[in-house]
Amino acid sequence: MVIDSHIHMYPASVFADPTAWGDAHREPWWTYCVAPPHQPTLQGWATVDELIRDMDAAGVDRAVMLGWYWENQATAELQNSWFIDWIGRHPDRLAGFAAVKPGAPGALEATRRALDAGLRGLGELLPQAQSFTFKDEAWSRLLALAREYAVPVNLHVTDPLAITPGSCVKATPLEPYIELVKDFPDNTFIFAHWGGGIPFYELNRRLGRLLRNVYYDTAASPLLYDKSVYRSVCDMIGPDRILWGTDYPLFTHPSIEKVPTFRLDLADALTSGLTPAELDLVLGGNASRLLRWP
Repeated sequence: MVIDSHIHMYPASVFADPTAWGDAHREPWWTYCVAPPHQPTLQGWATVDELIRDMDAAGVDRAVMLGWYWENQATAELQNSWFIDWIGRHPDRLAGFAAVKPGAPGALEATRRALDAGLRGLGELLPQAQSFTFKDEAWSRLLALAREYAVPVNLHVTDPLAITPGSCVKATPLEPYIELVKDFPDNTFIFAHWGGGIPFYELNRRLGRLLRNVYYDTAASPLLYDKSVYRSVCDMIGPDRILWGTDYPLFTHPSIEKVPTFRLDLADALTSGLTPAELDLVLGGNASRLLRWP
């Protein structure tokens, strides 16, 4: 079983003209990320039919659609409605996490409705883009809802040393994420993009115990690290909390990719030096267990 734990999907009406759509929905951060002015974009696009085709071609059995870190709750609810529709069409292939703007009016109630409709987690979330902090009361209420439904929360984490000039991705200081786990020990978190380097700190005995409820996904890994990162992180924390993800349809191998694909990211994982037993966990076993998706 191969499960991609981190993809992003939009309908054709969005990517027909992403700049116009982003402007109309007052989402400047998203617009700059997917269609940066005066420079090439790494963002690819795919319809749901193309997604399923690409999954079949690469041998990916299931995929988890993550929400974007929207600046407006209305946009988050719109994306959740897309996910619920697509999952209804492909319940054996697709799952989704609920997008939410923490602290926005009605956000908590809308997130409850999304979870009741079958979404399996919250995120991807990013405080710097969404104007909240991990100390906000609204954030605490959102995490209480995640505990009530026993679902994980996916957070974007960026390696502070991996930021390129002009990127829409801003450095995320790592200390607040450590404090977050300390403040909410009963929540389960997924720190995206290898946790921005946080797995290294699990070698500290105190922090290793503290981070036991944190998973790390591998989304966009080829844009950040050599494929030996799989072996290195597995040696640091074990194979049980690593979730394979691609950030599809992002171009993660831009020098050779012409269309979105899962094949190259999957090949990186398969040739990273992990054992067959470790690959079984990283490529799908961990996600199946975490999301209760047998």
